[in-house]
Amino acid sequence: MHWTPAPAVRLVEESSPRIEALRARLVELVPELRTSGLRLGYAEDGTAPMPDGEQFRHVIIGAVELPDGSWLNFSAGLFRPPTAEHASLLSTSAMAAGILLLGLFVVRLIGRPLRQLSDAADRIGLPGATVRMPETGPREVRHAALAFNRMQARINKLIADRTQALAAVSHDLRTPIARLRLRAGFLDDPEAQRQIDSDLDEMDAMIGATLAYLRGEDELEAERPTDIVAMLETLCDAAADAGADARYEGPGQARLTCRPVAIKRAFANLIDNAVKYGKAARVQLDDEPERILVRIDDDGPGIPEADMEAVFEPFRRLEASRNRGTGGTGLGLTIARQVISQHGGTIRLANRPAGGLTILAELPRRR
Repeated sequence: MHWTPAPAVRLVEESSPRIEALRARLVELVPELRTSGLRLGYAEDGTAPMPDGEQFRHVIIGAVELPDGSWLNFSAGLFRPPTAEHASLLSTSAMAAGILLLGLFVVRLIGRPLRQLSDAADRIGLPGATVRMPETGPREVRHAALAFNRMQARINKLIADRTQALAAVSHDLRTPIARLRLRAGFLDDPEAQRQIDSDLDEMDAMIGATLAYLRGEDELEAERPTDIVAMLETLCDAAADAGADARYEGPGQARLTCRPVAIKRAFANLIDNAVKYGKAARVQLDDEPERILVRIDDDGPGIPEADMEAVFEPFRRLEASRNRGTGGTGLGLTIARQVISQHGGTIRLANRPAGGLTILAELPRRR
């Protein structure tokens, strides 16, 4: 169709059963056409010979006068109608295809914000900036995004307030600890002085371990290439100097981009646990293209299978006493898993058939 100031279709009023049927249908759909000067007719070159010698006209042309006096000209093909069976099948197929496409579009439209919300929920707790959902889309989606953002803000504030409060408490506790240590130095009984110093050391260690666990993801240490082998050798040498059976076996160098202070704390906790509970720490490292695998074996009694995950819970200790010689605060494995998880790695525990426990720490390489 095309629009012109004057009718491009030069037709007189033409009548035939087909034309009249078309005119009646158009007027039924748009009653205004009854008085708009609708012109209909057949194109002169739109005929085709029929077997009986008659001419079957299959191209119709027309023009409609618009309210501003201009004309809309059009042409369309007329074809023989299909049989009722074929028409019903075609109509049903077209309707099914349309419903399918519409359904796919609606499902995708509804599923997109849900996928975004799911992805945002999975990223909560990972190192990095706060995950914020865009508050756009339909009213229900905007409401869900707003509730998610408010919930996340409350969680972040709760964690920040808790960490700040415990940091303040630790600062206040270390002041009387220092005073007690100073006063213990004036005691005449060396044994009592030694016991008091030991208790104060244990209190200070508990405060430090608790704060290290609570700081967790709030640490702002930058990642940098680090030699994991040098770190493990240093930790094993320090344990050996303290009289423990600790040694390293493996390659002479293995570099990994990580937060070195946090990683060193994690491996220090793992080696310390092996020495305390397993009487030895044999550390092995496998430097693979996609990951670094650290294996720590000890000669202890192992861990019951039912408690393999329980030992990673905060303040959970299988040894019931709080004796400094047999254990600490119950945060060593918790902090180690937290740090390694933040680097995209995993920690697994397994009992050795010959006795003892194996700790497998896997750290993926990240470009």
